[in-house]
Amino acid sequence: MAGNETVLGTMIANKYLISVPWDWRLIVQTILAIVGIIGNSIVIHVYLHTRSLTTSATNRFIVALAVADIITSICIIPIPTLSYVPDNFGGHFYCKVVVSSIVMWISVVASIFSLTFLALERLVAIAQPIRYKRLFSVKMTRFIIIMIWIFAFAFNAFTIFVNHLDIVRGACYVDFGSVEFQMFIGVSLFVIEYLVPVILMLAANIRSIQLLKVQAQIFTTNENPANPALLEARHRVIYMLLSVIISFIICWSPDQFAFLAFNLGLVPYEYLYGNMYRAFVVLAFANSCLNPVLYALTNKNFRHAIKQYLFRCSVRVGEPVNTVF
Repeated sequence: MAGNETVLGTMIANKYLISVPWDWRLIVQTILAIVGIIGNSIVIHVYLHTRSLTTSATNRFIVALAVADIITSICIIPIPTLSYVPDNFGGHFYCKVVVSSIVMWISVVASIFSLTFLALERLVAIAQPIRYKRLFSVKMTRFIIIMIWIFAFAFNAFTIFVNHLDIVRGACYVDFGSVEFQMFIGVSLFVIEYLVPVILMLAANIRSIQLLKVQAQIFTTNENPANPALLEARHRVIYMLLSVIISFIICWSPDQFAFLAFNLGLVPYEYLYGNMYRAFVVLAFANSCLNPVLYALTNKNFRHAIKQYLFRCSVRVGEPVNTVF
């Protein structure tokens, strides 16, 4: 009997399975997913196999960022959908977890929060170098990363309750219950997941750049043989901070403002499936590919470790290479 049910379930799944409609958006999305998986997996692998990298709070936040981005990259890989969703546990799970993309949005929020704390961590390291080791110890950094994921889940838990299964039509649908609740959710998400992180990152990066310029002027006025190297390092940090915040704002602003407009009722429901909004979503996903480049490759220690890893892989021709996957 169990065997017959399994075969029947497979037949039903195959009957109602809709293949992926490949268009420009899904092709670009797949390319971004592959690039994000490769780039972030290299960052994670190098961190796990380079002991010197594990002692830095900055590197721990970079790896936490890479973990969030690699989950996002995996989740944006296009998968077939169902034209008819059965009224069972699997059907309700499909609507509340798969269709809602809750795992992807949790990882996206974790990535945004990781970027925010990385900017704050850099500011403390520059402004308060003595208190820095105590404020960002190993235990404290791990605690912050765990709390980032807890809050990321908490802020997206509402999607489980607004995504439902219509047992008559066999289709998933979204119901916020009231227009007021949808507007509240839309504004809350915009403020917590975008506006506050952008303000904190801008404030932290601007203050960090100001402090670095002041320190650079002090080093320039004093006769110190190490000044050129210190100045170069500070300029590199300034460029990295600027590139990170600019790329984040460029990638995420269109999607966030468009989704806010939808929740406020300023655009119709069909707008979410139009070419413009789909382009905004793809642009937001591109940030997961840029993060390992902007943070890991501009970090001298990470860049050196990655070069060593790639060199070892290139010389071991014909030998198996241990990777994350």
